[in-house]
Amino acid sequence: MKGWETIKVKQCFKFRNGKSFNGILKEKADNEYCYPVYGGNGVIGYCKTPLLKEPTLIVGRVGEYCGNVFKTQSESWVTDNAMLVNEILLKDFNIDFWAIKLNSLQFNHYSDSTGQPKVTQGGIGAISFTYPINNEEQTAIANILSKVDETIAAVQNSIDSAERLKKSLMQNLLTGKMKPDGTFRTPEEFYIDEKFGKVPVGWECDKFKEFAVLQRGNDLTDSDVIPGSYPVVKSNGVSIWHNQFFIEPPGVVTGRSGTIGKAFYIEERFWAHNTTLYVKDFKGNVPKYIYYLILSMDFSRYYAGTTVPTLNRNDIHKLKVIIPSETNVQEQIVDRIDAAISIIQEKQQKMATLERLKKSLMQNLLTGKVRIK
Repeated sequence: MKGWETIKVKQCFKFRNGKSFNGILKEKADNEYCYPVYGGNGVIGYCKTPLLKEPTLIVGRVGEYCGNVFKTQSESWVTDNAMLVNEILLKDFNIDFWAIKLNSLQFNHYSDSTGQPKVTQGGIGAISFTYPINNEEQTAIANILSKVDETIAAVQNSIDSAERLKKSLMQNLLTGKMKPDGTFRTPEEFYIDEKFGKVPVGWECDKFKEFAVLQRGNDLTDSDVIPGSYPVVKSNGVSIWHNQFFIEPPGVVTGRSGTIGKAFYIEERFWAHNTTLYVKDFKGNVPKYIYYLILSMDFSRYYAGTTVPTLNRNDIHKLKVIIPSETNVQEQIVDRIDAAISIIQEKQQKMATLERLKKSLMQNLLTGKVRIK
């Protein structure tokens, strides 16, 4: 292929190990400790005196994540858990392109598996690959992929912000601090319950069992499973499908044994496994509101058992909770939370599309299947 050459890693770079760091390491950078310290899996902290004065490429040398490639900042420290490029043997070299290209070679596949995972200069040096000789093409490829990475990072930040907003929204809506229209209640819009404290006017305060009744799911061993179209919900979600069901939708399920703390809203006929608790009776309340209420509750202090964490339904039944008396208010709160979740899901779909785009671009641009003029 014109303008591209097949070469080995050892013909491109010479590596040396980093240097052990024994000084003071800060978790976060400040004015004095501002130089990143790189280990086998990226930045592990910050120091006040750099080992290197120029940016370079490093390869994680030992540990679970050995083989990862990073571009360092202009001034930094690289520990002996990583190898750094000590000499560049190429005529044209764009550091951003080579950080991407070397990562695509997946050096971790060449690790020594006899003991602690590690990669060596000799081990990765024999790897052959093709690359664009011209610096302009290297730069163009790096720029395109960097733009995609920047967009992915921006979308991820947006997802993180939306997740924080959803969490805050749930906390405020489900405690009645915020009305469904987004405004906050004034102090005059609360009454005082002797045991619970502030309760919004128009809300009820009572034990959980007065608003919803939980029941342990039914046992179903692997030998009992006959493949079918009905999901079997276990403590960590749907894992198998069965030809029978015993719960009509909508259903709300939470983990009882093993994986505890998750809750699931099921909109089809299903089987609740005995590792779960399902809502047997919603007591006239909106099912999805009960789902969000359970999702917001912290059951960790009620876990029993030393080997396998177990949640007792009676402990949840005794918990005192508050809930809007009118189902239309419950529905309004559900709609508000649903809308926030919908926004997150849209962003996650965008992220998945970008990830697929990046994978396709890397496969085509880094192999020369698609050329940039």
